[in-house]
Amino acid sequence: AVKGERNYRLLDAVATFHAGLPKPGDTVRYEIRIEKFIHQGETYLFFFNFNGFIKDKHIISMASGCAGFFTKDEVKNSGGIILTKEDTMPMKGKKDPDWKDLVSFDAKESYDDKAVDALRKGDIKDCFGPEFEGINIADSIRLPSGKMKLIDRVLELDPKGGQYSLGIIKAQADVTPDAWFLTCHFVDDMVMPGTLMYECCQHTLRVFVQRMGWVSENEDVYYEPVCEVGSVLKCRGPVTPDTKKVVYEVTIKELGYNPEAHVIADALIYVDGSCAVSFKNMSMKMSGTTKAVLKKFWDNKRQTQIPPAQSSPSQDMQAQRFFDRDKLLAFAIGNPSDAFGERFKVFDNDRVVARLPGPPYLFMDKVYNIEPEPFKMKPGGWIEAQYQVPVDPWYFRANRTPFMAFCILNEIALQPCGFLAAYAGSSLRSEKVLKFRNLGGNATLFKEVQKNSTLTMRSRMTKVSEASDIIIQHFDMQVLEDDQPVYQGDATFGFFTKENMENQVGIGNADKSAYQPTPEEIKTCQKHLFEDEGDAPLSPDDTNVIKTSLASMPSKALRMIDRIDVYIPDGGPLGLGFIRGSKKVDPDEWFFKAHFYQDPVCPGSLGIESFIQLIKFMALDRFKDLTDSHTIEHVKGKKHSWIYRGQVVPENELVEVEAVVTKISEGPEPSIWADGYLKVDGLYIYQMNDFGITMVSKS
Repeated sequence: AVKGERNYRLLDAVATFHAGLPKPGDTVRYEIRIEKFIHQGETYLFFFNFNGFIKDKHIISMASGCAGFFTKDEVKNSGGIILTKEDTMPMKGKKDPDWKDLVSFDAKESYDDKAVDALRKGDIKDCFGPEFEGINIADSIRLPSGKMKLIDRVLELDPKGGQYSLGIIKAQADVTPDAWFLTCHFVDDMVMPGTLMYECCQHTLRVFVQRMGWVSENEDVYYEPVCEVGSVLKCRGPVTPDTKKVVYEVTIKELGYNPEAHVIADALIYVDGSCAVSFKNMSMKMSGTTKAVLKKFWDNKRQTQIPPAQSSPSQDMQAQRFFDRDKLLAFAIGNPSDAFGERFKVFDNDRVVARLPGPPYLFMDKVYNIEPEPFKMKPGGWIEAQYQVPVDPWYFRANRTPFMAFCILNEIALQPCGFLAAYAGSSLRSEKVLKFRNLGGNATLFKEVQKNSTLTMRSRMTKVSEASDIIIQHFDMQVLEDDQPVYQGDATFGFFTKENMENQVGIGNADKSAYQPTPEEIKTCQKHLFEDEGDAPLSPDDTNVIKTSLASMPSKALRMIDRIDVYIPDGGPLGLGFIRGSKKVDPDEWFFKAHFYQDPVCPGSLGIESFIQLIKFMALDRFKDLTDSHTIEHVKGKKHSWIYRGQVVPENELVEVEAVVTKISEGPEPSIWADGYLKVDGLYIYQMNDFGITMVSKS
């Protein structure tokens, strides 16, 4: 379609890593999608995105991709990167509030070719000087060599320079016409790959962080991108065989620990003096170590005994290792300082803080054992909490079974994670209001929970990453009864600004992968409207009940679907069943008032509950002869998972949830498994996999 001699060029992209870098033996699977083509005259552009996976783990995505086909003159006369006033004016950077330099680092420096080569050999002293005497850095963090020798010298390193006054480094590379990255990319159109340009900037940044003292002799330590930080590429000029010199200019905009050392930077690439490429929010973290380990490393090197840094929490928090119901309520719906002391005083009146759910959706009575230190956001250490299931709780009456509804058990497991996130001082990391949201999890149910049970909940933070007012935290979670496992798994949470939440784009490609019934199926599908009137209890505080069969749908108080819009018993990709239900969003619903105070949002657990209720509806229809002799329980011993990429708030209008049956087990006690999605106002925001219910005989 393109006439004349035109060459392919990448113009724009936003790349985001969602997990650690691939390791030897991993197979990366890419899903690439072209969004549209446009052309102006003979110039053609196309827009695309992609997602990369290792098995089912989402490791990388690229959004807003734009590329095109251009003549040599169009490339030559592109004008390069045009820097705006905002790109050059002084701005405030972000730095860890208790930052202390690990090594002396206050004067401008430069390193010649020999000095930079010393970094490749691990002889760091020969580049940075006597303060690094005796350090032989691990192979895993050395500056790459061989074909990956991408920079030759450092023209300038200024630890206080740059737009953000946090540092700037400029590295230079010589380009020869026979460079391997030109001769292999592309035939008859030799240019340096844009991905390799990014790698050159990463090498330049690596020199900067090593000069700061972010080094290790441990082979398990390595550099990799910070998860969930989108790096924005703009490419307006190539490196070709005619290029002589390339300069990589990296400006530091954020430095911190979480507890891994991390840096966020902007980069510009100058090709023979012309600014050709820009990277915004390039990131790097030092995995396998922490701030404390780095400090101890340098303390040992200096052979001095420096007391460990104190977090200076308020006196009441230093001794606080027990939180009763009153303190938990204070954090949920009262003054947070009554729970966490003076540091949280700012949230009593002036600022909004991410809270625990309030009654009737608060399922913690006390936190009685806490290993981690307060106000230190780092992995390690369990907390233990307890919840006494009442003799006749509202959610049992509403669920109409002898066993706890899934949404309640899920909340019981997750709420200690929210407490621990607050105890670690997460909301204090930014001056902006941060909203706390579950991003997903994996868990296995081992036994059902009955009334009047005493549950122990355990939670620990396993990983933390932080960048640009976004905090991602990973947790292990356990629910026990009499020291026996009830429910356990892992979960991921995030702290986000209001702007972050408003810009969520939902579950990627769900609109393509979700099952779409045919028009013929829609015409013949079954429908059902649930009657609210008389469906007691109508709300958590409604004490009325109505008698039902042993196996039945929940009452209005806990039912999360208003109607079945599409039910096809033999639908879905496997012909085992497809169902879609919906619920109108009522801003006066009880759960908005309970979850959360000052930040109303529908609990994700209730979204999963609506999905499970679809499976229940199918089971009650398929096995209708068992409703008087069997109860409905959850499938046990099989891991299930969920992903959240959006929220349901009072301003929304309609929630739709759908389930595709993946397996049916017939017999005296049959079971149904399903996968599904939930969408709000047309946007897919939840994904659920491998959930199942079973009909259990009570005769």
